[in-house]
Amino acid sequence: MIKQTDTKKNIFFDDGTFKITVNIGKCRKCSYCIQICPAKAIKLGKDSIKIFLERCIFCGSCITACPQHALGYESAIEKVKELLSENEKTVACIDPAFPAMHDIGSARQLVTALKSVGFKEVWEGAFGAELISQQYRKLLIDGTDKTLISSFCPAVVFYIQKYLTQLIPNIAPVVSPMIAIGRVARAIKGPDWRIVYITPCLAHIKEVAAPEVAGAIDDVITFRDVKQLFDSRGIQSNTLPETDFDGPRPFLGRVISIVGGLYRSTGAHFDILMDEITGTYGHRRVIGALKQLASGRIKAKFFDFVYCSGCVDGPFTDTELSVLGRRQLVIRYAKDEMSRQDVSKVIAELDSFEHIDLRRDFLNMEERLPTPTEEEIKDILKKIDKLPPNHNMDCRACGYLTCRDKAIAVAQGIAEAEYCLPYLLEQSKKIYQQLKKSHNQLKMSHQELEQAQAHLLRTEKLASIGQLSAGVAHEINNPLGTIMIYAHLLLKGMDKDDPRIEDIELIIGEANRAKEIVQGLLSFARETKLRQGLMNVSDLLEDVLSLVINQSLFHNIRIEKSFVQDMPIIVADETKLKQVFLNIILNAAQAMEGNGKLTISTIIDKKHIKVKIQDTGPGIPPENMGKLFSPFFTTKEKGTGLGLAISYGIVERHGGKIDVDSELGKGSTFIISLPISIDEEDEKFKRHLNKLSSQNKITGRKNYGQKN
Repeated sequence: MIKQTDTKKNIFFDDGTFKITVNIGKCRKCSYCIQICPAKAIKLGKDSIKIFLERCIFCGSCITACPQHALGYESAIEKVKELLSENEKTVACIDPAFPAMHDIGSARQLVTALKSVGFKEVWEGAFGAELISQQYRKLLIDGTDKTLISSFCPAVVFYIQKYLTQLIPNIAPVVSPMIAIGRVARAIKGPDWRIVYITPCLAHIKEVAAPEVAGAIDDVITFRDVKQLFDSRGIQSNTLPETDFDGPRPFLGRVISIVGGLYRSTGAHFDILMDEITGTYGHRRVIGALKQLASGRIKAKFFDFVYCSGCVDGPFTDTELSVLGRRQLVIRYAKDEMSRQDVSKVIAELDSFEHIDLRRDFLNMEERLPTPTEEEIKDILKKIDKLPPNHNMDCRACGYLTCRDKAIAVAQGIAEAEYCLPYLLEQSKKIYQQLKKSHNQLKMSHQELEQAQAHLLRTEKLASIGQLSAGVAHEINNPLGTIMIYAHLLLKGMDKDDPRIEDIELIIGEANRAKEIVQGLLSFARETKLRQGLMNVSDLLEDVLSLVINQSLFHNIRIEKSFVQDMPIIVADETKLKQVFLNIILNAAQAMEGNGKLTISTIIDKKHIKVKIQDTGPGIPPENMGKLFSPFFTTKEKGTGLGLAISYGIVERHGGKIDVDSELGKGSTFIISLPISIDEEDEKFKRHLNKLSSQNKITGRKNYGQKN
C-alpha cells in the first residue's frame, strides 16, 4: 500500500521499501516528468501532483530530468553512515560502472577513500557480472526453444513484470550482477557482515527488496551518495594513497556496464549475420522493441535490453562527461586491469564459486488499467475541447503523445482532464475576458456613481444658488426700477448741452446691465415648464447660424457644417435649445476673438443625437475645466457667468448632457447629447411631420408645431 505524507515543503510517496519526495515549492507543473516517464506513473493537476509507486519501474528518469530539481528519493546513506559509525563489519561492493566517476582519482584511491569512512572491505561488483556472464554463456551455447531476454537491467525487468507480463517466461532465469556479488559476499563473509552495494542505478534500490532475491544485499546507495559522504568528511580521494580491492577479482565482467558488455563478457562468438543475438538501449527503443517482441513482430535467440545507454549512463553517474567519455574510462580501466591478470587464475577462481545459486524466478506484478470505452474517451476529449471543430492538437505539453492517449489516461484515473495547456490557455483567455468585462462594468458603474454624486452635489448647489438668486433678484428689481425711472426723468428735464447728461446716460446703461443680470438670475432660478414640440436639430442649428452669421464678430470666422441627412425628429423645447446653441456658438466666436474656424457637426447613435461645436481658439486651461458650468464662473471682463450654467440646466432637463474636450493652443469642443425619444401619443403626429420634413428639403423649413 502506498503511503502519501504531505508537509509544508514536501510530499512523500512511500511503499515501505522505496520513497520518492516532491518539493512543492520547486515543482512548476511543467509535465516534463510525465513526458519522460515510460510507465506514466505521475499525475499532475492544476494544484496537485501524485506518484503511483505501484506503476513505477524505478528508472529514476523523472528525478534526474526535472529541470527544477523538485523530485528526489530517500537514500539509505544515513542508515549506512550509522553502520559505519558503529564499526560494523561492512563490505562495499562497487558497480562495474564506477570508473565513470572520473573525479575520484584512481580505482585504488577510491578503495582507500571508502575504507577511510569506515568500510572494512571494498569489492569489485564486476565479479558478480563475471559469474552471471558464464550463466548466459551456458544458456546461449546449450540453446533453448524460446527467446531469452536478459535480466541484467532491473528497470527493464520491472517493466516486463508490470506491463508486458506475457514476456515474463522469456526473462533469462539469472540474477543481476548486484545480486550475484551479494550472494558471493554472503557466502564468504557470513551472516554477521553487512553488504552495501554502490550503484548509479535507482532500480537497484528497489530490486534488493524483491522477495525472490531478498537477503543478498542489505543496503544500496548511489554514486552521488558516496560523493556527498566524501564531501561531508572532507575527503579528496584523488589525493589519497592506493589500496588494493578485496574479494575475488573479475576479468571481462568489468565491461558489463557499457552497451553490449554482457555479450562481450560471455566470451562467446556468434555470427552477427545470423541475427541470433541482438539488443538495444534507451527507454524508447527498449520499450518499443519489447512491445514488438510481445506481438511477435521481431524474433531472435537472445535480446540484451538496457534501459539507459548502459550503466555508465545510469541516473546517478557524473553527467559532466558524455556517455562516450564515461564508456572510454570503463574500457581503459578494464584493459589495464586485465593486462595484469593471469587468465588461468581467473578461470580457477570462477570455478570455485560454481556452488553459488544464481537462479531467479520473476513474479507477475501486472499493473494494467481498465480500457475505457470509445464513448468515455469522446466525453473526455469533448470536455477539453479536443473534438471537432477544435480537433486533437497532440502538442504533448501534458506529457502524453496524443490527446487520445491523454483522454485514456484520464479515464483510467492517472491524469487530470483539466491539466491540458491549450485548454488551460483557452480557459484563462475566457476568464480574462470575463474579468475584463467585469472590470469595465465596474468602471462604468463607478463612473456612473461619480456622475450621479456630482449631479447630486450640483443639483443641491444649484438649488441653493437658485433660491438665493431668486431672493436677490426680487430685492434688487424694485430699487433698480426706481433708479431707472428717476434717471430717465432727470435726463428728460436736462438741457441738451448740460454736462451731466453723459453721467445720467452712464447710470441708465449700467442700470440696464444690472437689469439683464437680474433677468439672468431669474432665468437661472426659475425652472419654467418646457414647451416641447417635435423638431429637427439640423434646422434649428441653421436658424441659429442665420442669427449670428451677419454679426461683425463672425466676419472673419470660417464656418464648416456637417449635418447628418434624414435627421430624426426629437421632442424638445425649440426656444430653450436655440438658447443653448446660440450661447455656445457665441462663446466660441468670442474665444477665437473673431478669427478662426468654427466646425458644427451632428452625429447619430442608437439613442442620441450629438451636436459637436468645435473652435480653434486658445483652449480652456485644465484648472478651469471643472468650473465651466458653475454659476457665476466666467473669464470674461463683463460676463455674468450664467450662460453655460443655464445651458447645462436646459440640456439636463431634456435628458441630455454636455461634454467638453479642450487642448491648450488648439481649441475646444462642446458635445451636446440629446435623447431620441417620443411619447406614444405622438406617434401619429410624428409620422405626419416626417412627411412635412421631407417637404422641407424642397420648400424650406416649416414650423413643426409645438406641444404645450
